[in-house]
Formats: sequence, C-alpha cells, structure tokens
Amino acid sequence: MDLQKFGIKFYFKDNKAYSSRDCIPLFHGWIQEKIIPDHLLIDVADYSHVMDGPGIMLIAHEGHFSLDQENNKPGMMYMRRMVCSGNFSERFEKVFSIALFAANQLHDDKDIDFYQNIFRFISNDRRLANNTKENQDIFQNEIHGILKSKFPNDKWNFSEVSKENERLGFTVNFTSDVNMLSNE
Repeated sequence: MDLQKFGIKFYFKDNKAYSSRDCIPLFHGWIQEKIIPDHLLIDVADYSHVMDGPGIMLIAHEGHFSLDQENNKPGMMYMRRMVCSGNFSERFEKVFSIALFAANQLHDDKDIDFYQNIFRFISNDRRLANNTKENQDIFQNEIHGILKSKFPNDKWNFSEVSKENERLGFTVNFTSDVNMLSNE
C-alpha cells in the first residue's frame, strides 16, 4: 500500500456553537509558536464561505489542518500531503497522532469538544486509492488490523462510505465508549 496522501478527521460535538473564523488568530498563533511538531506551518486560509468545504485551513508544508465542514459535519481534519516513511500502518499511526495532537490542542485552546469514539479516514489520491468497492475493502481491512492491535478489547464498524464520485473515505464508529483522544 503506497498511499501517502490521506487524512483523519475528528468530529466536533454539536453541543456548543462555535465560529470557525474565531480560529484564524489562533492558527496564526500556532504558526508563530511552531506548535505542531515536525511541521513547517506557513499560512492560514479562510474557506468558510464554501459550502461543505474545508472551512478555515492551517497550511503546512507536510499537510493541511482544516476545520472541515464536509456533509455539514464539522470537525478538525489533518490531510497529509508529503511523503511519510514506513509502511501503511506506520504512516496511518503518524497521521492519526498528528490529527489527534491538533484536535487536543484545539480543545485546550478553544474548549471545543470532540466525539471520542469516532473518526473519518479520507484518501486524497485517486490514482493510488480510487473509490471502488475493492479499495474500500482493502483500506477497511488494513485499518481494522491497525485498530485491533491498538484497541484489542473494543469493537467498531465502518459507515458513511463515500459515494462513487467522491474520494475514498469512511467513518469508523467504536461501539464502546473508548476515548481515542486520550489514548495516544
């Protein structure tokens, strides 16, 4: 599995109202403080006007962080764009931990709560991971194996599989009250 360009999204709980634009100064502060380890943070872009779009984006050389609004389900997404060493499992762990770090930082800085037992996997490379039933099965099986080693006593299911004309993606829903956000 050569896939390098993929992302993880943690969903915001809908128990609080927030304005994504309030995070623009926060993200500029993250750039100034170099808050994300091993990332060259470059700029902030406001796409909050785009329906189902990326919202506010923190642009980094290695990947992009966004307050994603896709399908009217806001959350913090990290999308890797540069090559990452290791096999797919190691790359997944790295992307997952970076997304987790950003989500926890956003929680600490803005008191935004996240669902702790759900995340979305999204491929951003149609050449290596075209959205087919076969590829959905391959990536779900691979991620199932990764999660089984990380959360051996928990169960999950895959839902919200991307439609045919979308990027390959699916949501992982733990059926237990596992707290992924504190389990790194």
